[in-house]
Amino acid sequence: MNNKTSFLRGPWLRILFLIACLSAHPAVRAESVTLNLKDVDIGVLIETVAEVTGTNFVVDPRVKGKATVISSRPMNADEVYQVFLSILKVHGYSAVPAGEVVKIVPDVSAKQDAVPTVDARSRQPGDAMVTRVVQVENVAAAQLVPILRPLVPQQGHLAAYPATNVLIITDRADNVRRLVTIIHRIDQKSNAEIEVIPLQHASAAEVVRILTALQRTQPAKKGQSAAGGPALIADERTNSVLLGGDRAERLRLRAVISHLDTPLERGGNTHVVYLKYAKAEDMVKVLTGVSATIEKGQKKAKAPASKAFDVSIQAD
Repeated sequence: MNNKTSFLRGPWLRILFLIACLSAHPAVRAESVTLNLKDVDIGVLIETVAEVTGTNFVVDPRVKGKATVISSRPMNADEVYQVFLSILKVHGYSAVPAGEVVKIVPDVSAKQDAVPTVDARSRQPGDAMVTRVVQVENVAAAQLVPILRPLVPQQGHLAAYPATNVLIITDRADNVRRLVTIIHRIDQKSNAEIEVIPLQHASAAEVVRILTALQRTQPAKKGQSAAGGPALIADERTNSVLLGGDRAERLRLRAVISHLDTPLERGGNTHVVYLKYAKAEDMVKVLTGVSATIEKGQKKAKAPASKAFDVSIQAD
């Protein structure tokens, strides 16, 4: 009786042992597996993932450590591989495809290996190391490098190639996609143009001086510095104002220029003299006195008075 009992227990114990092994280390490729590994050597984890996914790994000798995986539901092979990449990322390692094998290397070495180059149609796992070349259309690619550099981790790579105006990015696929989204939002056509406005009556230099002073009194728009406002340049040779900026600003300034470029109500001419050393207020007193002396001389000579040649001197 005892022998019969021992004979029955033997096969059942072996079956239970096999079930326990398969749940702890899924050594056979199935449609779904549940990974529950606690403080296992990362080499054991790599072996387990290799068995589940059918992937051949080449492991760098520097890849060491322990890992814990707790899964609450069964996962297919693709999901297991994604979890595996996330575990490698946490430990500072990367999986770099190299032909029929995948190399497991430290992050610092990953960008020097043959990281796959992807495009917008590629669907790489989020934690996979990839390289992407992004064509920039409307701005200089080199200008984007200092903007994007803080968003690229130390193990990543970001560079501009001015000859073709492209950006080269190497990093985790998720971060590369995020950077590409930012680049596309920045790389927009600008509505800033330059207009040449010829003046008929006013002095271009004086109009620019007035508009520049007017701009200083205007508060900067939200997100725009004072230096980022419209550009105003006087072309004295053609007596024109060169106006640059976005369309709304140009329309506003063109309206002001049209009001300034009007003929005087009475005959005469206005001259603006810029002083280098003397004070304008002091010069007004001197010139007013000279003008009064000339006027007295004309009265003594009984010269006909002409309002067309009245002199008005003001300091600004």
